[in-house]
Amino acid sequence: MKRALTRQLAFGIGFVTVAWLFTPPAFAGQDCECLGNGKRVKEGSVICLQIGSSQRYLARCERNLNNTSWKKITDGCPVSQLSPWTAKKAALIQG
Repeated sequence: MKRALTRQLAFGIGFVTVAWLFTPPAFAGQDCECLGNGKRVKEGSVICLQIGSSQRYLARCERNLNNTSWKKITDGCPVSQLSPWTAKKAALIQG
């Protein structure tokens, strides 16, 4: 009886050890992505997030513990504008 219990215990410990050695760790992979504005964005990318119809801000896709999340960088989003000189030159090039 005692010998059977010892054998079962040894088998159980061996099984758990083998299972532990061959189980991959539950860490996030290297190619993590965030979901923003309906698109998948790679970790480290910066985009202008649109929240609802009025709120917009610049955010970076980052990993927090084992999950990806958005980190707010600044309120609002940068807007590029053509200078009058560039607009005139573009009009001349197009004809």
